[in-house]
Amino acid sequence: MFSILKKEKGNLSIVMLLAVIGMASGLSMAGLVLRDYRGFFNQVERIQTQMLLRGETYRGQAFVTSNPFLTGRIDLPVREINISTPRMNRTYRSTSRIVRARENVLIGDADMGVMTATQATEMDTYKMMTLVETSIGTGFGSHFDDNKTLVRRYGELLLVQSSFSEFMYFSAFDISPAGKNVYFYGEDLVTGKVHSNTDINIKNLYGWPKFMNLVTTAGHVVSYSGGYNKDEVFPGGLIEEYDVYEFPSSAEALRNGGNILRYGTPDKTILYVRSNGGTANGMTGTILSPQRKRVPVTGTGSTVVFPPYALYPGQYAPPRDTLYTNVFSVSDTLWQPVSFTGTRGKGYLVEGSLWIEGTFSGFQTWGCSHDMYLLNDIKLSGTALGQDPISNRNDVVGLISEQSIHIKYGYADPFDTTGARVHPNCGSDSEYPGVEGGGGGIMIYAAMIALGDGGTNMSNYNMPNFKDGVFTFEYMHPHGSTPSINWNYWITPDSVANITYDWIDIHRRVYPAPKTGPTAWPPLIDLPWYNPIWPEQAPYKERGTINIYGAVAQRRRGFVHRSGNDGDYPSNDGIWDIEIDMCGGPISQMPPPDPVFPGLQLFTRNWPGATGSGSGYKKNYNFDHRFFTIQPLFYPEARLQGGKLPMTHGNWKLMNPDQSVL
Repeated sequence: MFSILKKEKGNLSIVMLLAVIGMASGLSMAGLVLRDYRGFFNQVERIQTQMLLRGETYRGQAFVTSNPFLTGRIDLPVREINISTPRMNRTYRSTSRIVRARENVLIGDADMGVMTATQATEMDTYKMMTLVETSIGTGFGSHFDDNKTLVRRYGELLLVQSSFSEFMYFSAFDISPAGKNVYFYGEDLVTGKVHSNTDINIKNLYGWPKFMNLVTTAGHVVSYSGGYNKDEVFPGGLIEEYDVYEFPSSAEALRNGGNILRYGTPDKTILYVRSNGGTANGMTGTILSPQRKRVPVTGTGSTVVFPPYALYPGQYAPPRDTLYTNVFSVSDTLWQPVSFTGTRGKGYLVEGSLWIEGTFSGFQTWGCSHDMYLLNDIKLSGTALGQDPISNRNDVVGLISEQSIHIKYGYADPFDTTGARVHPNCGSDSEYPGVEGGGGGIMIYAAMIALGDGGTNMSNYNMPNFKDGVFTFEYMHPHGSTPSINWNYWITPDSVANITYDWIDIHRRVYPAPKTGPTAWPPLIDLPWYNPIWPEQAPYKERGTINIYGAVAQRRRGFVHRSGNDGDYPSNDGIWDIEIDMCGGPISQMPPPDPVFPGLQLFTRNWPGATGSGSGYKKNYNFDHRFFTIQPLFYPEARLQGGKLPMTHGNWKLMNPDQSVL
């Protein structure tokens, strides 16, 4: 090496070699810098185009919401956005097209499990197609690809009209059927969206309520306990003076796409369904023509005494005189069996009332033109009771009534040949020890909507109206009634007969009774047949917990618990007028002991293990978060006042576009 350096030619060779190496290194570094430079701008352009694609989806959604009568295809105005900095100058161009179709859409995304073509429902769909291109400098060149970059992004978004299943609570009028305020308070932890077309009332009672998802109201939130911390009460967000939702009065989608069941005159028809997964057993009930009944009231002079025979040996007295005779009509129900197969992926609407319970497989929606009664748990095949259905990819239930939805108190079971009377929806508070907030009563895994339209509007919604659709419970104001009694009576001084006496309360007083006056029905004894299994000596007040894993929409907020001595509305002021929720006296008071039968006392009681001082249920309401991305079959679609269509995002596909796209 030293010998080379001592030579002049050797030095020149070294210099030339180093120069070549330096030049190659410089070119390599320049190439790396240029590649990084181009890579940086390419990455920036790709990020920016994706953000613009996302922005275009909301522009398209806003356009569809405000133009509900869009038909066929429309191209939105082209947008060009220039972003210029000292180091970069780019122009982005967005070209968007919207295509509307009324088509069968599989409810749920591709990974919702095995779905068949029958699990589809006809819905308004809008396909939003957007192409975003990039050019260098300001604007786009006049010749093809003059100054365009290689970054082009294309996306397709499916927009589907929203349904009412997206709301944990929806009320067209947040007011009770009695026209009185209803409140959210400390025991209310609401995990899903909430909307009301009127004011939402809150109270600091056992603490403040808490809304974990977005709350919207066309009115305002009104606190009846002074100021509150908005971030603590509404951590999911609050929008007041929001648009008004139009609340439908009929189940149009179910009527158009489902199976209509007709068994006779709707006013005289009951369909009782017990679902068993993908099949169901049922009974059709036909309410027969009323039969006139004549019930004598017996006594001595003007004093009513019933039974008309003495109760004890040696106290024989001749039969009492008939003081007067009650005349009234009673209807019986004729039950006949019916069955359903292949109920997965189908919707049914019965023209009449629907009684329903059971376990459901697949996507099923059941509805009725009259009142619906929940006779027991509404369960999903793939979800254990008390568990969140979020991981259940196969089973979704919708329940739609064109009037109201009631939790049944009791009934004579038509499946039981003995006519056994049952209370299926009562339970102990400790029945589900591993379920937070849960308790015995009833489990409901469904989206429910009560559409009944009693004529309420924004000008009269604070007036009583008991015809509007509500989700509520049956037999809110229980009182005891004298049961049937078998007794050995001395019918002569020398003979005893075992006689069954029924309808004892009707044998002792005027029926039908006037609402007021000396012959009005006693306030602390049940009016005949107000209790669906009348007569009942000791009916139940507190019945446990309503456990919902789903959604509830109703025209008014129905009662799920009553105080038993209403201070806002005369429900318990002593008058019997059931049609307007005036149902005798306070439920905690007892009438005097029976005047004839020794030891017989009428009273009310809580179901064993159910605590409380009123009647009805505690609440354990949980939103089914699957309803953000799926909908029950044929469920009512949401529409804003003025025809605007609130939309839900479906699948969003991003892809590399062909040269000819759009």
